[in-house]
Amino acid sequence: MMSYAARLGAVFALSAVFHTATAAEFDYYLLAASWQPGFCKTKPGKPECANLAGSYAASNLVVHGLWPNNYDGAHPFYCGVSKEQIALDKPATWCSMANYGASSSTLSNLAYYMPGIQSCLDKHEWYKHGACDGRSADAYWNQTTQLVSRLGATGFSSFLRSKIGLTVSRSQLLNAFNNSFGPNSSAAMSLQCGRVNGVSYLTEVWINLNPATINQFPAAAALLTDGAISGTCPSSGIMIARP
Repeated sequence: MMSYAARLGAVFALSAVFHTATAAEFDYYLLAASWQPGFCKTKPGKPECANLAGSYAASNLVVHGLWPNNYDGAHPFYCGVSKEQIALDKPATWCSMANYGASSSTLSNLAYYMPGIQSCLDKHEWYKHGACDGRSADAYWNQTTQLVSRLGATGFSSFLRSKIGLTVSRSQLLNAFNNSFGPNSSAAMSLQCGRVNGVSYLTEVWINLNPATINQFPAAAALLTDGAISGTCPSSGIMIARP
């Protein structure tokens, strides 16, 4: 089997653009940020979970995706994407999806903030969500990584790091978000958990963002607090996993 390094190098070597983004109508963005140690507790066989210790993803929220969403729940998917690529959009065949035109520098930076690129998660995310953004793959991913980088410098992320290996309550996490972003800002955020062997692991943090002010993130003005967003974490006993 081709190693991750060899596969990534092959992707970088390809320069042909197989798909051009098609703008869709949408109301807001959802930034899906993964707590990778928790994700890896629920999906331990993933390539990106093999060497997590010591990486940026071991103690920071990382990129899952940036999703154009609508208030009515009719979110745009696969905008202008061929049936062939949609048919390949399954975890087992993500790496068989066509190169989508991101530059080598963009992919190199993305690999730092998105360990899931080792499973070709970036291809799935681009074709399902990014293609509806209307911008180039470089612009889309560079903004996404910038958002996650800024998220890592917030008090909320510091709180998560301080609780690695411990359990917290949902209210503690919501309060930490409000303390970091401003009163009632947690209305823009939801917590996603996965349960394994009776333990609820924090796996993702979803944050709704206003497209008009997104570049101000992490300022409160960038948050969108009236979008539909729901979580899956219990009220207590949420484990902040260590790698």
